[in-house]
Amino acid sequence: MNVYDLAVISHIENITDIEFEYILSSQDDKYLYVDNNILKLHYKDKELFIDFNSSEILNRINPSTKKCSVVQAVEGRSKDKLNILDTTAGLGRDTFTLAARGHRLVSLEKDCYIFVLLADTLNRARQIPNLKDIANQIELINIDANEYINTASISFDCIYIDPMFPQRNKSAKVKQGMQVLHDIAFNDDESNSNLLKNIIISKKTKKAVVKRPINADFLYGKKPTSQLKGKTNRFDVYSL
Repeated sequence: MNVYDLAVISHIENITDIEFEYILSSQDDKYLYVDNNILKLHYKDKELFIDFNSSEILNRINPSTKKCSVVQAVEGRSKDKLNILDTTAGLGRDTFTLAARGHRLVSLEKDCYIFVLLADTLNRARQIPNLKDIANQIELINIDANEYINTASISFDCIYIDPMFPQRNKSAKVKQGMQVLHDIAFNDDESNSNLLKNIIISKKTKKAVVKRPINADFLYGKKPTSQLKGKTNRFDVYSL
């Protein structure tokens, strides 16, 4: 089991309520460390950290930039500010992009390592004047999505599912962050289908949006109400 220094433990305790013993009880092939006040994850020969102040994210949320597909799919024709549940936070890009549009987000991440990386970047974003209001639109919770759907007492304008796509062949160019995320937090289609089924049964929303590879089967075998298609992926929109 990895031994953490007090700086790492103190850093995590300052950004989240998650119990550090919970992280220690996880797998031994990865560990957290702090570099220039940024929490990072070392996994095998790779490094992962999340930065909402990166040029990629800043360009994505720039009002002059064309609305990306996830925004188009989630907002539809609505002009309102929405209450959105992101069931699969991952690296947080879609959550932050939607929050930048003024929407309120509850964002779920069940993996404790990814969760604390997200908590860290949100904490840093709250210290940056032009990102503070966006970060404050996001509530991050360390929980399995099905458990949350079963126990939450609130409803949402839209529930978003972004299952990680099956890993492509080794020759394909995949960003290092996505490789690490895929390795430690991948769910198969059966799990994701069960999540969509649970969302439909729960009646906690009138709209669900699912991101899929362009030629993939429908989750839960359920045909969507409408679709928004790109070159390599699509968004299946369900009116419930």
